[in-house]
Amino acid sequence: MNAQEYYRRVIDRLKNCYQFSHYVIAAGQELVAEGYDPAFPAAAEPVNHLENLTLQRGFQVHIPIIGERSQSVLMPIDFEIFLAEENHKLYADPVAQKELFNHTLPVIRFLETLLRSRGMPYMLDYTPSGAHILFQNLLGYRATEELKTIGYLEEDLIKACNYIDPNDIRRWYGISPDAARVFSGLGKIAEYIALLTMEAFKDNASKGLLPVTISDIQDCCLNFDNSWCEGSPFMRSLRSPFSLHKKNQEKYGKQHQPPLVDVIGTYFDGRKAAEESNINVILECMWDLEKAANHAQGFSGFIPCSNETLIDFIGEYKSSDLYGFHQEFDRQEDIPRGSALEYARKEANIPEWTRNILHFPNPAALQPQKMIGLVYDFLIHAHWQPKHIGNVLRDIYQNPAFNWTQDFIKYPAEEKANFWARTYSAVALWQTNRLRV
Repeated sequence: MNAQEYYRRVIDRLKNCYQFSHYVIAAGQELVAEGYDPAFPAAAEPVNHLENLTLQRGFQVHIPIIGERSQSVLMPIDFEIFLAEENHKLYADPVAQKELFNHTLPVIRFLETLLRSRGMPYMLDYTPSGAHILFQNLLGYRATEELKTIGYLEEDLIKACNYIDPNDIRRWYGISPDAARVFSGLGKIAEYIALLTMEAFKDNASKGLLPVTISDIQDCCLNFDNSWCEGSPFMRSLRSPFSLHKKNQEKYGKQHQPPLVDVIGTYFDGRKAAEESNINVILECMWDLEKAANHAQGFSGFIPCSNETLIDFIGEYKSSDLYGFHQEFDRQEDIPRGSALEYARKEANIPEWTRNILHFPNPAALQPQKMIGLVYDFLIHAHWQPKHIGNVLRDIYQNPAFNWTQDFIKYPAEEKANFWARTYSAVALWQTNRLRV
């Protein structure tokens, strides 16, 4: 079975994944020849082009995080294996992949239990490197209103969300302040879930298992890729359930292999579950498009929506140290623009390698392993306020002398700086037993 034949079998279910979307993101190296960015060649097309993009052209396809006219916000818990220069092992063959998945399964089961025990609806979609756990959040519902109360928007993010561009389908309508706050609130919940998981598996290394982290801050780890909730909401998307997964071919040179495919493992509506608990079946489907197409018939493709059990879970988060830390971070007064980097360069209680980042930040100030080290040194050793560490990153990102190629308009500098300073400060405080979850 080839890619087009596979998509023909699942197209009705794939369409249902886009229930709240007016466009689809198609990704693939074929787009480079059409002038798209070689680093991540992707095209935003109206959702009615989905059949052409899949049945005819066989692209990987992604769902926008924000629904049409800000009616919904998708929550993806994005969990994956990271092996640095050895990531190709995930795509070598089914046997090698299964051995690596043995590291992820306890964490995936933990996340399922976390949600299911609270009656929180979700879809579990396995990927060749881990899993996505998805649920939609509709604006106007009580649970989504509660998410708004914990969100926070920087001024540059508000401006980016308000901007309307009739020539960019992602910005036809802008992003409403309410949807942007829900997006921010979901990011904080994602951080809470990640830290709960890190706490539950903090002894992994002593058991010979990969450590659990937020982002790829170690060369070999099981990481929560929370980058989906950083940056402008209109720029964020996630590979769709039922989508082909072509990293084996496009990134790791496995041209002799057929494309892999993401495979749904569970649909939980809050009361009962349709699921395939045998990971061997899931992985067989991932490597065999015909088996994947047959397996897909057991699922509708509709992504479940959150219900009022989310309110109780937000209450759990509000009872944690993390919520207090987030509140304090958001209230903290900023150091004036331009001054934070100047003060940081005069700080005596940081090592030379951190000082070097302050003078030569491109690309170190965008790399997780370097950023978390910088945050840790300023927070733990130099006793800076987390928000002020964010101000240092803000000044670095906004300085054109560092020759950035990153678009700090679509990915606003202040929001990016605050997000990573907040995230990595929370990790540092947890690591030093100063923050409990």
